[in-house]
Amino acid sequence: MNQLDEVVKFALYQCRARNNPITETLASYVAQTILNKRTNKFYLEEKLNESELNELKNETLNKLSNQNAPDLKTIQLQIQYDSAYVEMELQRQEKIKKQSNETGKYIDDVVTLEIKNAKDFEGLTTLYTKMFHYLIYKNKELIEDPINFDAQAQFNMDKEVGAALESVIPRAALGPFVSLNPSEKVTQLVELANLVIGIRLFNKKIGKGGVSLSSLEDLTKYNARELSDQIKQIALETIEQCEIYTTFFINQDKFQMSNEDIEKYKDELAFLRQYLSYILSLQEDIEQSEAMIEQNRIRFIKEMEDLKKLLEHKSSAPKEQVYPKFALLAQSHIGLFEDKQISIERVELFRLLVDLRKMMKLSMPLAIQKQCKQMESTQPDNLALINYQPESGVQRLLPQNTPDFMQTQLDYFGFCIWSVVKKNGLLIPGKPSLGVFRYRDKNCVFSNEIAINEFLSEPQRYLTGVIDICRQKPHLIRLFRVEENFKNLNLKLTFESGSLLSNKLMVDKDVQTPVHFIEKNLDPNYCWNEWELRRKAIQMANIRKRQTKASQTILSNFKVDSEAQVYEMKDQSTSTGQNKGLNPLRPRNYIVGLRDKTYNQQ
Repeated sequence: MNQLDEVVKFALYQCRARNNPITETLASYVAQTILNKRTNKFYLEEKLNESELNELKNETLNKLSNQNAPDLKTIQLQIQYDSAYVEMELQRQEKIKKQSNETGKYIDDVVTLEIKNAKDFEGLTTLYTKMFHYLIYKNKELIEDPINFDAQAQFNMDKEVGAALESVIPRAALGPFVSLNPSEKVTQLVELANLVIGIRLFNKKIGKGGVSLSSLEDLTKYNARELSDQIKQIALETIEQCEIYTTFFINQDKFQMSNEDIEKYKDELAFLRQYLSYILSLQEDIEQSEAMIEQNRIRFIKEMEDLKKLLEHKSSAPKEQVYPKFALLAQSHIGLFEDKQISIERVELFRLLVDLRKMMKLSMPLAIQKQCKQMESTQPDNLALINYQPESGVQRLLPQNTPDFMQTQLDYFGFCIWSVVKKNGLLIPGKPSLGVFRYRDKNCVFSNEIAINEFLSEPQRYLTGVIDICRQKPHLIRLFRVEENFKNLNLKLTFESGSLLSNKLMVDKDVQTPVHFIEKNLDPNYCWNEWELRRKAIQMANIRKRQTKASQTILSNFKVDSEAQVYEMKDQSTSTGQNKGLNPLRPRNYIVGLRDKTYNQQ
């Protein structure tokens, strides 16, 4: 155990003893940030002496003991939300990967099956069975509650899938499928799955099947869809709170507050800004999901109505008309099913954010908040006061000289870095109307003309100053999205599922590669069985000239022999030379050496 791990274990034990349990991730993060504040590094290059180690332990413990500190609440918010978000994404990707692997196995079973010819009954039967199993699996993927899917439902689904498969491609019509190459077979199987699902969806609509398939109402009307309005309301409330704090700091001279309270308000504002960024990000994801749900819903209804018109009073219809609509119907249903699962995950993230927000208590008095609401939080812009010189090395972007100005990505989350550096981490939003200033690939905005002029005089000072402030206030690292400047921060996020997420430590390593790469050209159709090869060789050697019937009838595709195939009369029941009654004048040939025994020819 290294010394940093010892500090983490000490903090965990002491906090647990004080009835204030914390996570190992939080303890490790705080210990590394305190170490970085002292040595500008997140790891120990040299071993600390006993006094230095004890001092690091006590400082880490004191930091973790103050659970109501706003900066510690911000770090907890970042760790818990990011951990939950990444864990959900990993679980979803693992589920998709598992389904893809299982689907690939079923497809490989169908594609790699060797059929002698189009008249091989046993081979075609096996092929048909494998295709049926593939379709069953694809339909099971759309079951919302697999636990309550009983045997009777399974039996009904099997019957529906079998009937749909028989209507699309009967067993007797598998001949053309056998002659396709592997890539064409894969394409046909994917289309076949969509057709079968589309047929079952249409049967569900007319009340003649569709067991285990969710209805359109179930996929579009659920509690998660009401989340958008709640998030908008919370976002507006949080923006209002952020404006109150911002107005307080702009008019700070009008209030007589202690430095301790001012620093506390700065950390509370940082918490609100981080919370607002998560809320807005979640709102953007939900809006995109809602747009996809609405698009798939409209397409689903349209295709279903078109199918009703085509098949309303008909027992059959041309496949050129109905097959594409069945496929689009299935794709819309699958899209709605996936969007619903993602929306449910977003509900869990939203509830987590709400719970974390309830744990944070703002300390600014209500009287001061009411005064800030009556004050102006913005000042009029005066572009004439900006002393911009092109030779300063800073590029100024304005709406009139930049076509894609509105799409310009702002660094440091759009906050004024002059306020961050000059006022010890104060978060004041910048004004893009004053221009975007690009220096060393960093797009910066500022809150006033004074901040712009000071930045233009010493741009590097402020870029470096932001990193120094983040080193002193580690809760700003993720908010400013400057993790690339803290690559050695080995933050491990361990989830309940056992997955691990960590910021990798960059080190110099030697890489050894082979000079000559050996290519492996493996033929999957190669037959390694020697006896199988001999059997095929004998079969090919015994091919006789065949001819077809002269009449062009349905039987003309069958090849028949032009001579009768009969066996020669045996002299006796045994074929040994010692039996009596054999004709001694008739020559006999015997195959020798098959069982490592020597026989003499008689």
